[in-house]
Amino acid sequence: MSSPKQDFQTAVDKAPSRTEREDAIDRLAEGGACDKLAIVVQMGGLDGPLRRRALNAMDDAGCRDLLRTLADDGGLDEPLQSDAESLLEG
Repeated sequence: MSSPKQDFQTAVDKAPSRTEREDAIDRLAEGGACDKLAIVVQMGGLDGPLRRRALNAMDDAGCRDLLRTLADDGGLDEPLQSDAESLLEG
């Protein structure tokens, strides 16, 4: 079993396959690693679909306070900003 630190590294590393990276994000959500998911969401060099998966994972993992901070801060790219606001409304 991998640790949250290992899952985070897998999620942000370009070497693993997309499936491995998505699985790592899912494991971060299952473990409630809200802070690590928030970092993935904010990483500019990461593919949009991976960042969106991490954003949705934050909602699934109950990271609503941190999700609200991201949405209120306005530091996300426009599509992610809108997605964050929609998740909070839903």
